[in-house]
Amino acid sequence: MNRQQTAIVKHAQIIALHDEGLSSRVIAQRLAVSHTTVQKWIHRHEETGNLLDADEAIQQAVRDDPFTNAVSIREQLQLDVNAQTVRQRLREGGLRHSIPARKKRLSEEHQAARLAYARQYVDKG
Repeated sequence: MNRQQTAIVKHAQIIALHDEGLSSRVIAQRLAVSHTTVQKWIHRHEETGNLLDADEAIQQAVRDDPFTNAVSIREQLQLDVNAQTVRQRLREGGLRHSIPARKKRLSEEHQAARLAYARQYVDKG
């Protein structure tokens, strides 16, 4: 199990023990973590309802719309993090953003030439 998976298991243990009615100080002693760590994860679980939401939500946002950017993801998910953190989470998940192709605008002459060409073949199809 890697470090992140171990941390997730530890967080789940904190929530499970809290749900059993144990105090945060007892949980901290049992799991050999600080009291503030226990309080942080209990508070986060009460606010969001889960433990994995932010990282997975960031990655899902890019899967849904690969042309979105880090700032848009942060605003869409209402995250209180720097855009660089969003980019880092995407890299950790093996995801990259896509940049839409930018085309030069057609000049008026080019537009007229294309229109003339199209009109030439409009009735022949």
